Amino acid sequence: MSFFPPPADLPTELRRDMLTFLAASNVRSVGGSSGHFDHYLPGSLNNLIWTNFIAHTNGRNMLVWSTRTHPPGWPGRPPIVEWNPSSLLAGMRGMTAISPCWEMEGNSGQVPITALTRRHGYARGHSMGPDGVGTSLAGKTVWFVTAQNTIVQTTVARDVVRTKEGSGRDYSILLFSSDLPDSIQPMRVVNEKDVFVAHSKYVSGLGPSPIFKTEQYGHVSADLPGFTVDTYKGGDSGSPNMVPLSGELVFWQGSSTSGASPEMQADMDQLCRIQGLDPKKYQLQWVDLSSFPNY
Repeated sequence: MSFFPPPADLPTELRRDMLTFLAASNVRSVGGSSGHFDHYLPGSLNNLIWTNFIAHTNGRNMLVWSTRTHPPGWPGRPPIVEWNPSSLLAGMRGMTAISPCWEMEGNSGQVPITALTRRHGYARGHSMGPDGVGTSLAGKTVWFVTAQNTIVQTTVARDVVRTKEGSGRDYSILLFSSDLPDSIQPMRVVNEKDVFVAHSKYVSGLGPSPIFKTEQYGHVSADLPGFTVDTYKGGDSGSPNMVPLSGELVFWQGSSTSGASPEMQADMDQLCRIQGLDPKKYQLQWVDLSSFPNY
């Protein structure tokens, strides 16, 4: 069944309630039990993301990097990295938060890091050591790349590891030894409860629902036909799963790992205080989705 939006002259509260009620009814059933996607309701988050995805994909491909190699002498020398200008990620805000390489990656692209503030990087929690705050990764080098393909280098000052066994969460937060420059844009974040769960703002199963996911070999999947690669291999854990908003990549959660949360912010704040930094300067930037109806 498909529905037109409620009349614009209805009271705002009534329109919102009607949109919430109708938002899940955007699949037209054709030929018995087979469901065929018709359209998303105007005003829904699914409609915004799908419409922007269609406009963005012309001539694009799933390769993230044109070049990404370890030169002789690495990690004493920085990696050789360039963005692929035809990538699905190219030109999107938050793209530069994706680190191409760091000293503890093992095979290239494994155990990836994503900048969530100018001082904090996100990685997987499992297989990263015992649950708690420490300095086991202190001094390890992390590299980022500006949109103009300039390498930015930083090091880890200290870290906090969270594991399912120890805290019920799965992530590591790395505190960098210095602020990332303005040319590296940390990703904003969205509450994982707003994505792909009951009564959320963004759901799958009713129609095409792009989610961008990177993987260790340097590709990005949109989880749609023609734009899908395997993102659940060993070593992909912690790769950012991103909601593609209007020209922006927004961090939802890591591959098989936990999303942003107040507990994660508390861990970031603790790392800052131990390092003598003002936590208020390094807060997660939450995207407000409250104006979109729930499914």
